[in-house]
Amino acid sequence: MENKFIPVAMFMMLMMSSLFSVHHNYSVTKNGITADLNHALVMTLNNGVRSVITQDTIKAYKQLRASSADGRVLIAVSDERFCRFLGNRKLRNNSFITFDVVDDNYNNTATDNSVISSDTIILNEGYGGDVLAVRGYARLSSAAIFEMSDQRMSLAFAISALLWAVLSIVYIKRSVSVKCNTDFGGLSFSEDNGCFYGNDNSAIHFTPMQHKLVMMFWNSPNHSLTKEEICDELWPKKIDANDTLYTLIKRLKVVVETNTCLSIVSDRGKCYSLEIRKIDG
Repeated sequence: MENKFIPVAMFMMLMMSSLFSVHHNYSVTKNGITADLNHALVMTLNNGVRSVITQDTIKAYKQLRASSADGRVLIAVSDERFCRFLGNRKLRNNSFITFDVVDDNYNNTATDNSVISSDTIILNEGYGGDVLAVRGYARLSSAAIFEMSDQRMSLAFAISALLWAVLSIVYIKRSVSVKCNTDFGGLSFSEDNGCFYGNDNSAIHFTPMQHKLVMMFWNSPNHSLTKEEICDELWPKKIDANDTLYTLIKRLKVVVETNTCLSIVSDRGKCYSLEIRKIDG
């Protein structure tokens, strides 16, 4: 992945799609419950509302509201027919009908956030001059609505986001070996981070001076350097660097041979070369 922001952008897009899908499906389910309540309420009223809301019930409602401090009274009527008309069976044990008398004290605002209500139906005939506002309700928590909604798509997006994140991390960790220059005897170099890698694609931990010398070998066309080239580059101000060079080569040789199939070969002390080791047998 040449652009490191692409994996992050893709992960965010998948997660946002998951969250959008959750919200959309939740809203669809909630709207479906409202539509179900509307249908059941209409069917109930068409089949005779007087058996549900009687004159005695209206009288009791008025008395309760008169004795209430704020004039807010809600009478819930559990009606078998109303529940039976509901298409969603999960709503039948949690649904009921309420009514208000429409007068100067009438308030059309729902007082309970844990319920879903149908539209309000106004009844103005046959109740001794009273006008009634009737609603159907279902008492459901947000968790219950979420459980009823179809979240398979949002779950698929969430799983895809997690898989993408895992695969991206694995890919990025391994991509350094893909971006390395051509392998030479198990040794490769990454231009992205300036590190050398060995046989198992693990970074080789050179000292700063060892790294400079290996880089010189790497950039040499035949991976060979004279003693003068090395000394002039690494110790330009030192008159006699033979001992220092010998110590550096000795220690570097151990690191190179441990991590690669290469060896540092000396030609009579005049030049040094990186060469692929011969395997006996």
